[in-house]
Amino acid sequence: MSDLRLFNNRELSWLSFNKRVVLQARDENVPLLEKLRFLAISSTNLDEFFMVRVGGLVDHVAAGYIEKDLSGRTSRQQLKEISEECHNLSTIQSDIYYDLKQQCAEEKIYIEAEIQENFEWIESLFHEEIFPVISPVTLGPANPFPFLANLRMCILVRIKQNNKEYDSLIMIPEMLERIYRLKRNGRSYYYTVEQIITNFLPTIYKGYDIIDSFVFRITRNADLSLHDEEVEDLLILIEKYLDKRKKSNPVRLEVNKPLPQDLKVKFNNFFDIPDSHIYELNHPLDLSFLFNIKENNKKYHYPGFNPWLPHDVKDKNFFDYLKTKDLILYRPYHDFGLIGNFVQQAAEDPNVLSIKMTLYRANENSNIINSLAKAAKKGKHVCVIIELKARFDEERNVEWAKRLENAGCIVTYGFMDLKVHAKALLIVRKEKGKIQRYVHMATGNYNEKTAKLYTDIDYLTTDKQIAAETVNLFNYLMGYSNIYKWRLSENTEQKVTTAPNSLREKLQELIDEEIKNARKGKKGHIIAKINSLYDKELTLKLYEASSVGVKVELIVRGICSLKPQVKGLSENITVKSIVGRFLEHPRVLYFLSSGSHRVFISTADWMVRNLDRRVELLIEIEDKKSKKFLQQLLRDNLKDRAKSWYMNDDKYFKLNQESNTGYNYQEEYITGINDASE
Repeated sequence: MSDLRLFNNRELSWLSFNKRVVLQARDENVPLLEKLRFLAISSTNLDEFFMVRVGGLVDHVAAGYIEKDLSGRTSRQQLKEISEECHNLSTIQSDIYYDLKQQCAEEKIYIEAEIQENFEWIESLFHEEIFPVISPVTLGPANPFPFLANLRMCILVRIKQNNKEYDSLIMIPEMLERIYRLKRNGRSYYYTVEQIITNFLPTIYKGYDIIDSFVFRITRNADLSLHDEEVEDLLILIEKYLDKRKKSNPVRLEVNKPLPQDLKVKFNNFFDIPDSHIYELNHPLDLSFLFNIKENNKKYHYPGFNPWLPHDVKDKNFFDYLKTKDLILYRPYHDFGLIGNFVQQAAEDPNVLSIKMTLYRANENSNIINSLAKAAKKGKHVCVIIELKARFDEERNVEWAKRLENAGCIVTYGFMDLKVHAKALLIVRKEKGKIQRYVHMATGNYNEKTAKLYTDIDYLTTDKQIAAETVNLFNYLMGYSNIYKWRLSENTEQKVTTAPNSLREKLQELIDEEIKNARKGKKGHIIAKINSLYDKELTLKLYEASSVGVKVELIVRGICSLKPQVKGLSENITVKSIVGRFLEHPRVLYFLSSGSHRVFISTADWMVRNLDRRVELLIEIEDKKSKKFLQQLLRDNLKDRAKSWYMNDDKYFKLNQESNTGYNYQEEYITGINDASE
């Protein structure tokens, strides 16, 4: 059977996911301004996709790389199909944008409003805030195209004087607001900065005739290698990398309307970009400005809710609580603030000796970061492993590293060739002369902002084996021990499995057990809730499981290399994707295992990068109440209909095409989530 028959292409699978995000903006059950938010999310998703994924493929072609991917496509073939899909997606975005713009106008919310309606206010705004900081550059032999930074919004203006035509460039300064709002007479007017500048071009180019103007921006390749054997200090290397990213090769040109042929040739030549990578759009560039359409009317937004905690956690000393039972939380329905409060309590508790933590992404003004710094200043032993290579958060993580080091924390940066994607916290406390260890492991980052937007699992325990293995984890990450010597004893099966050491092998063993049982006539059942599946070995292993009768239920939010419901290949496999109010982010795994019902949480998606090139965690949950909670969570995910897309071969569909009806697990969890501590 051919590779094209066996596997989906990674990039096209991701674009299918982003299309599902876009189509949330058409869901009649989504409030108006939340629809705009989904359109904005899809736009920022595409920016990152071009900078990273398309950038990598462009490098492949330039290097003469002709190897095929899992689906049997070369990099050149992938770029061709990506271009076709992205142009189609741009058309869908345009249609939705103008439809939503009309819906907003009916609510007296005017996006890209008519300039003349508020001309005096806009004219004053232009002369006071915008005109003084723009600097048009007329292009010519003496003034060729200047360097244009990644994603910098620009306007190319064609002007004429004395029968001679010129091209002039306005690079819109980043310090200007992208959108300006005026509230008047119960109406809201929104104007983009490029809209205002374009309207006042005759003022900017006095004495010239304005022939035409084009708003455009360049997307540059951000998929840059960090390998440099000459540099020992990863912090220095990352800072060089951030500067290099701004100057990398273009991979996409977006323009707000069709280009005349001579200008297209000029862009082709200067940016060395083919026609297929030029996107002549029919809507404003960079729809992320829609995040800033803000109205106070509650009907335009999802109903608010207050995350809560299991009843027996409230008003209790958390150290005392965890000595008696484990705790599992499900963000954002449970309050992630508990974790921040726990770190703060540890920082202030005189009995706490040390705090160790991995840090992949954190938010600005992070309470957790503040607590770590405070703990170090109080003389506690604080160790933080910061992943400087967390894409697009590198700059912020460099700043965190410097701040924590200045506070007295021991800060390390993981490994040159591996990303540390593990999420773990270890607090060591002296109690009545003995050492007690408290462990927190999670599927998501220590980020208080995204904890309100992403679904994720938090698991807290004082389990002695997990605590001992977590000590080994931090020793490994800090560079003091070998990951291959973790096993506490020959007769003890690890509860914390790591990549790149043995996580892949563990998953294969778990699937093989279901296959073995099915061949013996027993039931075999696997449920996996993950973000992405793109791995040849695991995909083939799941096909093998299907072929012997194992029931495989996959809840895969985004990329999926596996093709379900294919006769003779995957008839016992179902794949669904849930796209709703919150970004589905946890990894939760279930294996029937002859009736023992083994349940795991993990930081790792089922992808080559996670299993072979990152430090990831897989934690078996044996606590009965936590295990019961996770099994119910998986059942509720499978039960969802309103926000679920179902996959057949390589296509996604909804059970109810006309409306998003049926059980909506996210909304049900907002109104009441099962208390795992009961």
